[in-house]
Amino acid sequence: MPETKKTPSYLKGLAETRALLAGDVERYERLIHEIQENLALARRELEGCDLLIRRFDGCLDPLKIPPFRPWRYQQKRGVLRDTIIAVVRERAPNAVTTHEIGWELQMRLELSFETAAEDSKWLHDSVARQLKCFVVERRVERLHDPLTPTSEVGRWRWILDIAPSLVHLTQQLASQGSAVRTPDTDPAV
Repeated sequence: MPETKKTPSYLKGLAETRALLAGDVERYERLIHEIQENLALARRELEGCDLLIRRFDGCLDPLKIPPFRPWRYQQKRGVLRDTIIAVVRERAPNAVTTHEIGWELQMRLELSFETAAEDSKWLHDSVARQLKCFVVERRVERLHDPLTPTSEVGRWRWILDIAPSLVHLTQQLASQGSAVRTPDTDPAV
């Protein structure tokens, strides 16, 4: 029987780092794939628009129409919050980075920013602030230490709704016709 050798602690740490990075690579490859699909669809629709413009007016050159890139968030109240929740919940039980959430929001809400500085400011002021509110509400857990200055991006994970409340269980039993006795309704309990 071959002898098993104990793995040194420095190698365990390196293996954990490698596992995290492998997860990042998988997520980024998936994002690249989604972005490439969206880009291909947008190009096909653009070509269709150009074709129609040329058919209706041969003098109008579609390539001279400047692109319009909205950068201000102009959705109904609560859409940003609801979309952040959806993104983090869809990834559960896995973690998601602040940047991944930002990219997903930009795709889903069709947001675009003129400069990297505008994008970064929006990510910090809108997205990160909302994630911090979710931490306080105990909907999301922070997997990074906000007090440690590192170059690592924030990581967040949805807190799974595993344990239903007593009120919820009581309502479920009552809806099924079961008699429910609680200390409030029955002094014998």
